Amino acid sequence: MALVTACAGGGGTASDGGTTTLKFQDIYAPGNAFADASQAYADAVTEATDGDVKFEMFWSNSVAATDELAAAMNDGLLDMGRVQPPATPADFPTVDWLSSASFLNTGAFPAGLLQKIGAHLEFAKDTGALDGDLEKLGIRYIAPMALVQQYDLLCKKPITSVDDFKGRKIRIAGEAWADEVENLGANPVTLLPEEIYEGYQRGIVDCVMTYPAHYVLSGLWELGGHYVPLQFNGWNQDGVTISNSAWDDLDEASQDEMYAGVRAWLKSFVEAQIQVYWEFATQAGEHGVTFDKPDAAVQEKISGFHDTVLDDMAANAPEGVEDPEALLDDYEAAHEKWLGIVEDLGFATDYTTLDDFVASLDDPTQAPEIDLDPWLDTVMSEVFDIDPS
Repeated sequence: MALVTACAGGGGTASDGGTTTLKFQDIYAPGNAFADASQAYADAVTEATDGDVKFEMFWSNSVAATDELAAAMNDGLLDMGRVQPPATPADFPTVDWLSSASFLNTGAFPAGLLQKIGAHLEFAKDTGALDGDLEKLGIRYIAPMALVQQYDLLCKKPITSVDDFKGRKIRIAGEAWADEVENLGANPVTLLPEEIYEGYQRGIVDCVMTYPAHYVLSGLWELGGHYVPLQFNGWNQDGVTISNSAWDDLDEASQDEMYAGVRAWLKSFVEAQIQVYWEFATQAGEHGVTFDKPDAAVQEKISGFHDTVLDDMAANAPEGVEDPEALLDDYEAAHEKWLGIVEDLGFATDYTTLDDFVASLDDPTQAPEIDLDPWLDTVMSEVFDIDPS
């Protein structure tokens, strides 16, 4: 196997006696759900290949900034990494376009997250619609991911009506969410992830739009406030990627195990999400967080805006997207299919709040232990054509 020698100062694919070492960078450090999932992935592939494929992990963007990841992979400094298209949206026009439709899942947790992940993965694999963006950058997906079920709010003051949004300064995740916030009469504010805590603490923003796991892991919940359980657009712009050169240097059996390892990534990540969502739901009050109950009219206004966005998306598709109406139909159909799958697997979809999620547990006072294997079996079978047996 012809393999590229590791470059000084960072990485590149390395070979030693038939062993391939892949340089993998994650945005976060161990202890974060994303980083822990990346480590679980690396461990699973190493074990499955009997050590023929190994990983050298780089944490906290220590080799390359997020917006330089693809370049670092092409230069041989890295082989793999978790891509973040919003860092350079011009490089990912199709992914950026599809991000506006990240609201097609049910609001029930964790059913909506499981539905969203499965639907996005299968759509991306079946249609290849997202591959073109990466191909131009010399990289490819191992797995494109939709990892935030929906965004909601943590605010300094209560929000119970549409009028309460007027003039509020809300930290948003990107352009798609700016329009949502403005639709409610609020003012969108962009803050880098590392600026969110101080921005909320100092009152630079009145609210932070993110999600329960982030409120906990970032420490935001320690500042108290009002949790507003709305269903804003979610997040479908993540992905585990590898450079084309590193991929081509792997034999077919190793490539198959690279796909199979996605199971370990998802298992680690989703289990962590379930744990932290439960912690937020049951312990946020200890940090001075009050759970608001906004009027139904608020969500109706958000959902109405989502309908308008979906109606307009085909006309706003970037150049190179062939038949955008058909693609959007496929995306909606994938979500409908996976809603049926998670319901058939026994995940409840008849509630929308975290309080209801906790109430649905056999013992709400204990961290939930939910068997994800049937869902993971289905993901691997439907998306990657891998027999779980």
